[in-house]
This record gives sequence, C-alpha cells and structure tokens, in this order.
Amino acid sequence: MRSVNDILKLVCTFLNERNINYCIVGGFAVIIHGNPRSTMDIDFVLQIEEKDIPDVVKFLRDNNFFADEDDMRAAFSEKSHCTVEDKETMYRLDIKGMYNEMDERVLKNKVQIEYLGTSINIASAEDTIANKLLFGREQDINDALGIYVRQKQKLDMNYLEALCMRLGVDEELKRLIVKSGMRSN
Repeated sequence: MRSVNDILKLVCTFLNERNINYCIVGGFAVIIHGNPRSTMDIDFVLQIEEKDIPDVVKFLRDNNFFADEDDMRAAFSEKSHCTVEDKETMYRLDIKGMYNEMDERVLKNKVQIEYLGTSINIASAEDTIANKLLFGREQDINDALGIYVRQKQKLDMNYLEALCMRLGVDEELKRLIVKSGMRSN
C-alpha cells in the first residue's frame, strides 16, 4: 500500500512534468513547515485551463484514484474544490483552481523545495500563517502557532504583518505572537 509521501511524489512529479502551476496548501504545508500534525488529504491549488482537465483526470485514473472529469469541471466552474480519493488508501487530494487574490498570492509566493527527492511547491510560511488566521478554526490557529514558533527566525515579518492587516487578522497575529512567547519550542 502506498504512503501519503508516495502519493505526493507521484502527483507533484506529474504536475512538474506538465508545467502546471500548483501549490500545496493546508495541512500538508503546515507539516512541511515543521508543525507535526495528522492529515488525510493533500490540498492543491492549480492554475490550469479547462482544456487541461481531461489530462489531469486521466493521469489520476491511470494511477488508481477515483477521479471524475465532470466533478472537476463543476468544481472549477463553481469556484469550489473537488475531492479525489486514492483507491488503495484513505488519503484524498482536495483540488481547487485559482479563484481569488488569496489563491493568486499563494501561487505567486510558493516555495519550491526538495521533499524526499521530489521537487514540490508549497505555500510560503507567511501565507500559510495568514490564511490559517483568516480561516480561524481552533486547528487553524494551532497550525499557525506551530509554524510561527518553528519558523519565526526565518519569517518576513514585514510581509506577514502587512498581509494580516490587509486580511483583517492583524489582531489575531498579535495574539499569536504573544501566545508564542508563552510556549516553548
């Protein structure tokens, strides 16, 4: 049975080979930024044309995923996401398009890293923190705090503070910074 890392490498290799602009966001980005947690999905933001959807779906089907072209087209046209399940495991891919300023920002600021021998694109730590503060659920706040604690020496605080101000979560960032001082690394 394949692991989540096998799935990540498989999908990212395909996207890289096709020159599809993508970024991993959500829980898996949190993990890569150093905050241990569990997740059963890999969240992708893709910038693709409608004509490319059949190729993506074919790749997924050929690699043992439940993927449906109509579902993906509907998700992209409705500006939502589609869930693609791996037939061998409980892991899922949540795939969405580039729909708004937030999506444009994460794609523009994505960080390319080598992960287990594969080049992958993930959302920057700053964008991940700001987005998690914006979503605001308890898990999101914990994710943002974990990234902040582990990455604070590397963060572009001017960018993070300006972004949080623009998103209206600057007070949440201030609380996060205070809380991080109370938590040991």
